[in-house]
Amino acid sequence: MPSKRLTATAEQLPEWPEQVIGGKYVRLLEKQLKQLRGEDAHGNRRLFLDDVFVVYLLAFFTPSVRSLRMIEDFSQTRQVQKHLTIRKICKSTLSDFNQLAQPQRLEPIIQALRSQLSRQSLRRSLPENDLQALLKQTVAVDGTFLPAVAEVAWAVANSNNHGTIRHRARLDAHLNVSTGIPEAIVVPDPGQSEADSAMPHLQEGCVYLYDRGYMSFALLRAHYDGETTDRLDAKSNFVARFKPAGGNSPKLQDAVERPLSKEDRAAGVTRDRTGYFTSDSARRAGISNTRLREVVVLYEKNGEQKTLRLITNLHDVSATTIGLLYRHRWQVELFFRWLKSIGNFGHLISHGREGVLAHLYVTIIAVLLMYLHTGYRPSKYMFALVSQVAAGAATLDEIMPILRERERQNELARQSAARRRSRKQG
Repeated sequence: MPSKRLTATAEQLPEWPEQVIGGKYVRLLEKQLKQLRGEDAHGNRRLFLDDVFVVYLLAFFTPSVRSLRMIEDFSQTRQVQKHLTIRKICKSTLSDFNQLAQPQRLEPIIQALRSQLSRQSLRRSLPENDLQALLKQTVAVDGTFLPAVAEVAWAVANSNNHGTIRHRARLDAHLNVSTGIPEAIVVPDPGQSEADSAMPHLQEGCVYLYDRGYMSFALLRAHYDGETTDRLDAKSNFVARFKPAGGNSPKLQDAVERPLSKEDRAAGVTRDRTGYFTSDSARRAGISNTRLREVVVLYEKNGEQKTLRLITNLHDVSATTIGLLYRHRWQVELFFRWLKSIGNFGHLISHGREGVLAHLYVTIIAVLLMYLHTGYRPSKYMFALVSQVAAGAATLDEIMPILRERERQNELARQSAARRRSRKQG
């Protein structure tokens, strides 16, 4: 591999009309870029993962670059050429490359950036209650659909309310709700369910939040160690939303009611009990002898009262904490919304799973780099301001004073709330 990136020659290179602001991040990752340049078995490859990574990363920060054709033009500009080892990334070559991409080679970069962010967060010590302690190990799991064309073999064909057939490709994410950082990003196999996609990525010591689409006895069983059904040890915990009992939604048998505290009732909790799922499906999954907990919470949505039924294996925290914990699942929805609108995933530029995953990994790396640059944990304010940067309406330097002031105000509000709780408990 060349020891340095190409520099502009005497030939006048075209200038990209927008500001290209990702160059500083390319320089920060120079060591990792060298490791991406690998030997090709065929010996005739001219496009390598390091150059693809660089052009995708720079394109992330450049709002107008939203197609393979635009990437080809973008790669030939003065701002981009100083970071590449190739004079041009052709549309057809990049399309072929996406079919052969090895996105897992980008995982070490993600892990390194996540480690840096974890060290940053450890330096910020705040008083903790049960909920805050749990949130540090809580992972929200969900999937989203991306528009795709019929030629995408792993896309799902379905019809909307008007009978129109659409092809959509699913993407699953495991998002740490405390840091806002993805623990796992999965492009499922064709026909693979949400629950089956989630099981291989469970980690010990975590608390997983699932919506109703993950209602699966096999997934609940995957949170336990042990071969015999009468003795299962939880290696991780879960809070899963289930449909109200009845129909294909299981009932909790041999239920024992737990008393509700004044705090529980004030939080809308109407039921807290423990019992067992004893159906044939539960027995086949090996979960029928495992004691589970059911917490039912009333909440209001659009002026209507709704019922939230939660199944969990957390037995040592209050019902109020269970309900509050589940509320943080919305953060994975926020992540998907941002990914589609700002992260250039409103449509797919590759038909192959490998190409989509490689593009997605670059997007995640760009987000992690911005978190490291700003020094603040992800929040709705962070998403809103970073969206302005990605849209070309502001630079990182311009948003930093705004972000610092908002974070200062939020910290004052947190301290004030902590003092009020302390006085109330005293």
